[in-house]
Amino acid sequence: MNTTESRDQISQISARVIADVIRSAGTKTLLVEVADNLISSWGQRGGIRARLAPSIRRIVSKYLRPGRHGSKGNMSADVGRLLTEWARKVNADHAGDQVCHAQTRGEIIHTFLANTDFGEIREMVENSEECALKTVEVFNESLWKYPAKVGSILGTLLAAANTGVRSTREVLRPIEKNVSPDLLADLLLSLLKGLNAKEVANLVTSLCELTRRLHTGSALLSRGGKPLFQIYLTELLEEALPAVDPVLLGKAKIALAEDRAAVASALADALSRNPDFILEIVSSYGAVTTPLITGASRKVRLLEEVDQGRLADAVSRGLSDLDTYEIAELINTAIRIINTVHEERPDIIPSLVTSVVNSIDTEELKTASQWIIPEAVEALRPVTAEVAPAVIRGLCEILAPEGGFESDEHEEAFKTLQARLGVTGGIQ
Repeated sequence: MNTTESRDQISQISARVIADVIRSAGTKTLLVEVADNLISSWGQRGGIRARLAPSIRRIVSKYLRPGRHGSKGNMSADVGRLLTEWARKVNADHAGDQVCHAQTRGEIIHTFLANTDFGEIREMVENSEECALKTVEVFNESLWKYPAKVGSILGTLLAAANTGVRSTREVLRPIEKNVSPDLLADLLLSLLKGLNAKEVANLVTSLCELTRRLHTGSALLSRGGKPLFQIYLTELLEEALPAVDPVLLGKAKIALAEDRAAVASALADALSRNPDFILEIVSSYGAVTTPLITGASRKVRLLEEVDQGRLADAVSRGLSDLDTYEIAELINTAIRIINTVHEERPDIIPSLVTSVVNSIDTEELKTASQWIIPEAVEALRPVTAEVAPAVIRGLCEILAPEGGFESDEHEEAFKTLQARLGVTGGIQ
């Protein structure tokens, strides 16, 4: 079929579809109501119009009423044929020229952009803010005069959500009944296989380049040693934070934490009434964890597979970029905060630790230690036999350095340890 015949076929099918729409009962009812409204308005002007209006109304109602000369075609079939013919025409066009439609569309887009004043549109949107807010305010005032209507709207959304859930379940039901696992995997994984990997890689590269350019541009536009992104974000937060109620924010965080606890408790209550779920979760722990360990192990083995010289260089470069001063400052700051808190409230940490320790079941702890420690020692015996000498020598070096103690306090502490252990003979 040539292009002209295909275009004629599309026109014929489109005409049948439009005719079916016009002949449908719903369209006729709409036309009757519109005509009745127009005739009534026309007849209300008096005179001969008032006398003719009833007759015209009866004629229109007679010939347009639903069921008279109704659609005898199959509109759904025509829509399917129309879609098929349209696809066939596009395929025929592309067979001759893959980009045959690009030029026409380019001209349309160019004409649209050339004749559209986006500055005017932007100004319209900017100047519409107050009007839009006022419209929302009027809508809220009108809506909340009828709280029952709000409940009906929410009920409608809930019903729609339930319908969507059931519909999704019905869509998946035939797959469970009729599609075997291998066929399902072949169907779905073929989508993954069909992805254009090079184009995906190009997309990732473009996104990486976009991120790099944004970061570089922010650094080039820095002021006072701060990148532009940090400056703008600081200004935004400084403007926003004073408008936030910190007390309310704290209460909201507490509420979310309590809600998380409520979710955990609700799940625990439900599981307690369905112990099979708990047993299945526990029994599958190993099977669930093993793939994670296998994946992590494979990633680590990659370091063994690469050239070791290049790996050493990469590790060296990576570690050299670490800011050791910032690491030390982080530790120093944390220690200073702890010391300051202890100076201001010296009882807070001891009381916290004491409250935790006093709540521990010492009998259960004793029972656990009596079997855990011996069994752990026995299980680790092959390892400790190799490691213990180095550990003991290192511990001895810490307790009594060969070069002598670095401070009197160190020496005094070591002597105290000797005394407590009942060791005699002094330091060698």
